[in-house]
Amino acid sequence: MIPYEKKLEQIKKDESQYAAYNSNVSTVVKAGPGSGKTTVLTLKIMKLLYEKIKPPRGLACITYNKEAVKEFTNRLYDLGYKKRQNVFLGTVHAFCIAEVISPYIHLYEYDVPLPLTIISEKDRKQIYDNIVSELDYDPKKIRIEDMDKERTLSIDGISSVALEPFEVALRIAKEYEIRLRSKGMVDFIEIVKMATLLIQNHYYVRKCLEAKFPWILIDEYQDLGKPLHEMVLALFHKTNIKIFAVGDPDQSIYSFNGAIPDYLNELYRHPNILPIELFTNYRSHQDIIDASLVGLNQEGRKYISGKDFKSEAEFHFVTCEEELDDQYNDVVNSIIPECIEKGIPLEEICILVQGGKEIKAIGNLLAKTNIPFYVSKFDFKRSDVVMWLESCAAWVINNENESFSKLFDFWVSLYNRHIKVLTLTQLMQERKKVYKMLAESRTFTNNLEEWLNFVIEELKLNSVLESSKVYPDELDNLTLLFREIKDQNQSNYDLEKFANLGKAVNQVTVSTRHSSKGLEFEVVIMLGMEDGTFPYYLNVNDPKKLSEDRRVFFVCVSRAKRICYLLRSKKYTRMTWNGQRTFYPKPSIFWKELYQSVK
Repeated sequence: MIPYEKKLEQIKKDESQYAAYNSNVSTVVKAGPGSGKTTVLTLKIMKLLYEKIKPPRGLACITYNKEAVKEFTNRLYDLGYKKRQNVFLGTVHAFCIAEVISPYIHLYEYDVPLPLTIISEKDRKQIYDNIVSELDYDPKKIRIEDMDKERTLSIDGISSVALEPFEVALRIAKEYEIRLRSKGMVDFIEIVKMATLLIQNHYYVRKCLEAKFPWILIDEYQDLGKPLHEMVLALFHKTNIKIFAVGDPDQSIYSFNGAIPDYLNELYRHPNILPIELFTNYRSHQDIIDASLVGLNQEGRKYISGKDFKSEAEFHFVTCEEELDDQYNDVVNSIIPECIEKGIPLEEICILVQGGKEIKAIGNLLAKTNIPFYVSKFDFKRSDVVMWLESCAAWVINNENESFSKLFDFWVSLYNRHIKVLTLTQLMQERKKVYKMLAESRTFTNNLEEWLNFVIEELKLNSVLESSKVYPDELDNLTLLFREIKDQNQSNYDLEKFANLGKAVNQVTVSTRHSSKGLEFEVVIMLGMEDGTFPYYLNVNDPKKLSEDRRVFFVCVSRAKRICYLLRSKKYTRMTWNGQRTFYPKPSIFWKELYQSVK
């Protein structure tokens, strides 16, 4: 327990962190950038399990995505956590399936075929496209994300947060759900809504959850939308379960998924919940913190730096002549070499751009100039299966014998679910087979594509996944993984880098603005800082959308520890409905506000 004790001594120096750790009532922690929220969350879990909650009872810790689950789970094991029954660590969807729907839905009159069959993304999109076509809507004026957002907002409950519906998307959403049920299938939105209804409507379900989980902890609350918010409110008001929610409304940047800061703020202001705010940023220089708050343009923030820096913060406002190409060239030929001269490691440099097209363009230039780079946004998903393959790669490279049991446990759960349940004798034989296969795969460590092919063929993984009702998109996802490896010509995906997916290894990181949340670097380089580009021109006159663009800017600047570059171009030529036109955009309002503040 020494690592746990060391971390505990560390947070005792921060009054707010320690108060969150010690709280014995339902608590909401507003945790700004770099404030140590994951440290507080994991220490809280350890305290509850080893001091407060006696077996067989446990707790549930829920978060937004699998990468976050992997991070806090690894940190728990580093702190000395020993696996025990009735402890759930996973995504909201996994919680809804494993702890709510599968155990209880068969007890009630719900028109849901069991076991659950999750619709593939391809089929989901086909249903949506058919409805849009049949209702004669313009596909350019509505997106599948609009439909999904309306579906998350359609659930009733306790929350007083109200949003205006998008009527066209709402009509599509209602028809989509009818057709989804007619196929006897569900998707991830339906899963969360279904679990929420079970909790809201049935006393027995709530009492069972209360008996098993005296505490439920939620990470990244601002990203999780209305169905989970209604689920949490129902549990808080109708059970004795204590809630420990961590999040930052200022980092709520996924409104296209139905996530808005209002839900976290509503929970934070609840009179029967303890509110705690973490004010100290242990990542960034004070000037960086102040700059990020300028972009946020809101009163009442008082974040302070808890880290000493030997050098002053730096802000560079770089004006290029024309097009993004000039910005790319400046980054590759001037800014990165300057950083290297200052002794800044490549993995401490991040380039932030608008989207996938820009990532590909600057990636091509980085490759031509032999600057190693890492793209934090992939065409493939870091699914359970891909993350398991990553862990296999790490074991092969490091020969981590202790972690083999975890690898094998996942494989057995996959095999049992999709092929057959293994007997004890078969289990021992399968364990030897998988161990031998991974050991032999070291022959292919110099070529990731060959290594993956070997592992997949030896395990007959494609056959296992072919009929999967849990991973309907996984074969397509593996195809995308192989395609990306080929596109990158192995330069960014050798076995070591694949094993460290999610973390740059002696590489510059390239990311979209939205995908940068959760990352941190010495140097952040922001491109496309023109008026109309960022914030987007259609958002400028929409207060809610402009507010979210401000939060995106806040997230981007707050990724930096000490140095921030902002680049813009004076001239762009674009093809429009009226032919080719030349534009001379002004600096972004974010550029101007930050420049004035620094000046």
